[in-house]
Parts: sequence; structure tokens; C-alpha cells
Amino acid sequence: MVLKKRKRTAIGKLAMEKEYPKINFEQAIDFVVSAKSAEGVRPRTLKDYQKDWGYFVKWLEQNYEIETVDEQTPQIFRDYINYLKYDAVRYEGHIYIKKVGGVGLADTTINIRLRVYKAMFNHLEREGVIAFNPMDSVRLLKQDLDLTNYFTDEEVKELFC
Repeated sequence: MVLKKRKRTAIGKLAMEKEYPKINFEQAIDFVVSAKSAEGVRPRTLKDYQKDWGYFVKWLEQNYEIETVDEQTPQIFRDYINYLKYDAVRYEGHIYIKKVGGVGLADTTINIRLRVYKAMFNHLEREGVIAFNPMDSVRLLKQDLDLTNYFTDEEVKELFC
């Protein structure tokens, strides 16, 4: 019996052979919302996904000529973070708050949006829709602890007595 030699494939070649679909931003959010809905994610969370994704896509269309999700890079998200932190107008386009606020969103708000994008791109990568997750190397903003909402020792003792 003659053993056949195994054909070796160059590292990285297998990843290059796989074809990934070219999906636009609307198809991406529809895909993620549909899957998350099937997983039992709350409707409010799905609505927030769509809202936060819409903010990003609107900014992206104004600043980049990108048409598909697979064209995203970590640098694009870092540019978006800088925009949110230093240039975004608070409450702009809000349906209930008519008074436009200052410039720059709170770090907490930015981190909420980043978590949404991370969840979306993690899902797209897990499902084989994208080859590379641009959010892997993007970190959340550091935040100071807000100690104003904590109970003092005396208040905790009163709660349990």
C-alpha cells in the first residue's frame, strides 16, 4: 500500500480562498437584528442597535466613501470616537429635547455605542460575513468612577436594620 503525500497549503492561503459576501450597512444591521431577535434579545435593545448604527452610518457617509461593511478599519472607528468626543453636538436631532447642548458626548455614551458596534461586528465575524473584525483592536474609553451614587457605610447599615 502506497501512502499519498499530503499537499501542504501556505499559511494564510486558506483564509484568502474563502469568499465573503459584500453587504452594505443596511443589510448588516438587518442581519444582526434578525439574528439577535431569534436569540431573544429585548426589543428595546434591538431598537438601540438600529439607532446607534444609524448614527455611525450617517457620520460614515459624510466622511468616507465606503459602501460595504468589510471595508471598515480600526482607524475609522478611532476617527469616529474622536468626532463623538470633540465635535458631536449634544441632543442634535433629538425628538424631545429641542435645546441643542454643547459639543462632545459623554464618555459613557461613547462607550455604549462602542459596545453596540463590538457586538455587531463580533456577530458578523462569528457568522462568517466578514473576514476581519475592525473592532477587535478598538478599546473603550477610560472613565472615572462616579462616587456620587454610592451609599455611605451609615446608609448601608440603615438599610439592613
